[in-house]
Amino acid sequence: MNLLILASHGQLAQGMKQTLQMIIGEVDNLHAFSAFRDDDQSIKEKVQQLIEENTEKDIYILTDILGGSVNTEMIQLLKEYPQVHLLAGLNLPLVLLFASQSKKITEEQINDFISESQTAIVNCSKIIKEKQLKEEEL
Repeated sequence: MNLLILASHGQLAQGMKQTLQMIIGEVDNLHAFSAFRDDDQSIKEKVQQLIEENTEKDIYILTDILGGSVNTEMIQLLKEYPQVHLLAGLNLPLVLLFASQSKKITEEQINDFISESQTAIVNCSKIIKEKQLKEEEL
């Protein structure tokens, strides 16, 4: 079984988890961690504790932004835990794809998930305007 960890600044990770569970129901293998300026324990320490409790699982960590402090702290875990896979730039379609997998996720699947989640970012205003222009031309 996989373990999915969402890690972000502020409440983003918790919000993603709550939203996902509104869509697909309870997800047992999904955990959310947030970094705040005044935390007593670092987000890295919190995540590391969960990893230590689940060493037999493949672990996928999705962070909010590449190069941010949360992502940088999670990168440090890669050296110590080979079963950890780290991705930056989480969005709801990406979380949904990972949460729907119970078996080990291959590198090819990870790349497919990234591509699929990127295509979910769409400029709706542009699409509607183009559609309206085409209709006006008819």
